[in-house]
Amino acid sequence: MKAGGHSPGTDSGLPVRPAGAHARCLNRKHHLAVSGQTVSYDHSLGLHTTSCNSCLEAHADRATWLELDLRIAHQPPGDRAGLIIRARPPSRPAAIGDVVLDLHGQTVGILGVALCGVDQRGLITRIEVNPSYRLRRFGTALVLAALNHRPGYRWATTDIGRSATVRAFWSAQHLPENMQLSDPVYCSHMKQVQGIA
Repeated sequence: MKAGGHSPGTDSGLPVRPAGAHARCLNRKHHLAVSGQTVSYDHSLGLHTTSCNSCLEAHADRATWLELDLRIAHQPPGDRAGLIIRARPPSRPAAIGDVVLDLHGQTVGILGVALCGVDQRGLITRIEVNPSYRLRRFGTALVLAALNHRPGYRWATTDIGRSATVRAFWSAQHLPENMQLSDPVYCSHMKQVQGIA
């Protein structure tokens, strides 16, 4: 599917990638300096798109992707349409809040996260992406947004379970070396606010 030309309020169905320069394509890992790339704009979503010319010529899936800004907005988007990542802060520090991905004002992905600025800890408690929007890297975008929002924090997740889908998701992530999966580390502030002994 080629980018651009979508009517307002529609979804291009394209996968996402963090906005910025990329050496290789999303799909086949072609070196973009060799294969060539085409940059365009999806007016419906208000995002730039990038296409790998080699993948386009081969009619490959995922030849084009959306360049998503991973900075977390701290205000509701208002009239701003498109695809944005925003925060739903917790009621108290160190409690669980959400990082959400909104598509035209509708939440399509949620990452539950507890942050402690005192101990510099982050805990991912859940990740959910609407089944209609899976396999587009939305979950990856949410995880990266949280990690980038608090660089230098020590991160962990609650139990990720035994589901093959969930394990495949987490094993495909480029996580900090010290991140602990399925081994939650609650600082004293998180324990206090969440009532954990």
